[in-house]
Amino acid sequence: MQMDVLMPIIIYLGLTFIVGLLAYRYTKNRKQGFKEEYFVGGRQLGPLLLTFTILASAASAGTFIGSPGVAYDIGFAWVLVLMSQVGMGVYILGVLGKKFAIVARKIDAVTLTDFLRARFESKWIVIGSAIGILIFLGSYMVAQFVGGALILEATTGFPYQAGLLLFGLIVVIYTTIGGFMAVALTDAIQGIMMIVGGIVLWIIFIISTGGFPALAGDLVSNYPELVELPGPGGISSALLMSYFLLFGIAAIGLPHASVRGMAFNNTKTMHRSMMFGGIVMFLFSVGFATLGPFVRLLYPDMENADMALPTLILNIMPGWVAGLVLAAPLAAVMSTVSSMLLVTSSTVVKDIYLNYIRPNAAERSVARLSYFSTLAIGIVIVLFSLTPPEYLQFVVIYAIGGLEATFFSCIVFGLYWRRANKWGAIASMYGGLISYIVLEVLFKNPFGMHSVVTATVFSVLCMIVVSYLTPKPSTHLIRLFWGKGVHAEPVTPQKEGSP
Repeated sequence: MQMDVLMPIIIYLGLTFIVGLLAYRYTKNRKQGFKEEYFVGGRQLGPLLLTFTILASAASAGTFIGSPGVAYDIGFAWVLVLMSQVGMGVYILGVLGKKFAIVARKIDAVTLTDFLRARFESKWIVIGSAIGILIFLGSYMVAQFVGGALILEATTGFPYQAGLLLFGLIVVIYTTIGGFMAVALTDAIQGIMMIVGGIVLWIIFIISTGGFPALAGDLVSNYPELVELPGPGGISSALLMSYFLLFGIAAIGLPHASVRGMAFNNTKTMHRSMMFGGIVMFLFSVGFATLGPFVRLLYPDMENADMALPTLILNIMPGWVAGLVLAAPLAAVMSTVSSMLLVTSSTVVKDIYLNYIRPNAAERSVARLSYFSTLAIGIVIVLFSLTPPEYLQFVVIYAIGGLEATFFSCIVFGLYWRRANKWGAIASMYGGLISYIVLEVLFKNPFGMHSVVTATVFSVLCMIVVSYLTPKPSTHLIRLFWGKGVHAEPVTPQKEGSP
């Protein structure tokens, strides 16, 4: 066990736990309602917190462990794919923008499903949202816990299962007690760790290996396929375009990212965050993955490509520096999984329990159930993570695609198209969800593109065609979402059996 590597990581994990406790006390002492504080941080995020909580929640085990691993095997074609992530903050805040934040406040929405339920007035939308979140965010979280456990295994020598339990326990507890504010604060800390860690890694890498030009020449001589398209991964033009949809504009459909559009304090914050986001995401996504092909030069026979980056860090850095730098990918994993835990918990508590089981539950009961459900979901995901998948990145991609196919059309059309109605939304949501799963299982990558393209296009067509074939939304609904000065009335749960 390398204690000089382990100690910085232990200190970092301890600090995140303390942040969770402080956020709990801060939330408890504020006078706003529990749901608004716990799930959207009282809607008071400034530009720094907003930037990092959007991007750190998206930068994950796939970004820091999976992507360098895939690039190790298939080369710079994968780095080109990841360029599509650079604009993620611009897409999410630019498309959802001020209108999403204003509407969320008007209808008192603290989750994405709150927005969809109020916009389409259908319990089947709530149920479909819950199904999509539980299936795909559950898969996404499994990949994150596996990534965290692999990092601890590489750095400490702990057995995989022991590292998983240690890492999972810390993340689940600080998310459970601190809520959204704990996640946002730790996202900022983790985002800074990612940037600093990446810069330090690149500096030491270039110094210890003779410089970038020499490495690039060696790569072209020894592994020319890693610098070509389509390369070993078969990244054709059609597949590349579909990845630009997957990691780009369709990221609006990610519930754990889009909910950040409800949490900022003013328009100035939104604009500043959009400017910061591109720079930060470039460092996150491209900076680490670019190292993958070069690690292939140094360690050509690695059995597990996902260990490419941890292996490089441990071999070229002094122990305590390696510990600090390895805290960066660990930070990415923690920030993503904590965001997803809150979204999944809010689905259980806010979207199902409060809507259809106990609409008038006391705030104390809601608080207890929120803590319990976050803890219980985290424990279940840890148990599912005991057997790691072969490639983390492909689990992440599967989950992202499923979430986007399920939610993208309903969010965008629900926000900007008055004619979109509940029947179109139901057809769009279930059509996207089911078609994506079917394509991934039976007809993977139809037309040479990732399944998310076909499923999302089908979802959009369902929304447009079915909305035109069925009655328009009510006048009250149009005034609620588009009328000036119209305040939301409480949206009562639909009677059982009505959509």
